[in-house]
Amino acid sequence: MTDFLTQIEAWAQELGATHARTVNDRSYLEVKQEVRDACLANACGRSGRCWTCPPYGGELEGLGETIASFPGIVLVQSIATLEDSWDFEGMEEAARAHNQRVRDLGQRVAEQFPDCAVLVLGCGGCGYCAKCSCPDEPCRFPEQALGSVEGCGLEISSLVQSVGLKYVNGKNTVSYVGAVLVRCPE
Repeated sequence: MTDFLTQIEAWAQELGATHARTVNDRSYLEVKQEVRDACLANACGRSGRCWTCPPYGGELEGLGETIASFPGIVLVQSIATLEDSWDFEGMEEAARAHNQRVRDLGQRVAEQFPDCAVLVLGCGGCGYCAKCSCPDEPCRFPEQALGSVEGCGLEISSLVQSVGLKYVNGKNTVSYVGAVLVRCPE
């Protein structure tokens, strides 16, 4: 599995990720209610307005079981430079680009290894549609829907540090984290 995960890391960087690292210490993959509660506090404005965000993205216990069922996990980090600390448009564009990058990576893994199950997690909310159909209509693009690392209850800063990366990467930068989880038949 190590060579397989190393290949996924290389693909992530080919697709423009700043860093990609295999998660070896699974203790950092414990889902936490306080992280989920932070999502429900709705600082990003997507809670209750995006099908993949809390409260719609699944129950915490089930998400923990799902994550635990994937033995291979590659963390993907994208770092973008901003004009200044208030460059919200730059932050949003960097988040969209990051989420598309992890979607593309997940698709490449699924195409190259069709016998493997692949779960892709991005940053923030899904963001695929300009306006999510939630809660009035079903998801229009379920094959592109993207849950978030935070929405699954995973604490990002310690997870990033567990693979030797920094969560904060300097003045006028923004860092986004996603993950590609894989489970292949023996």
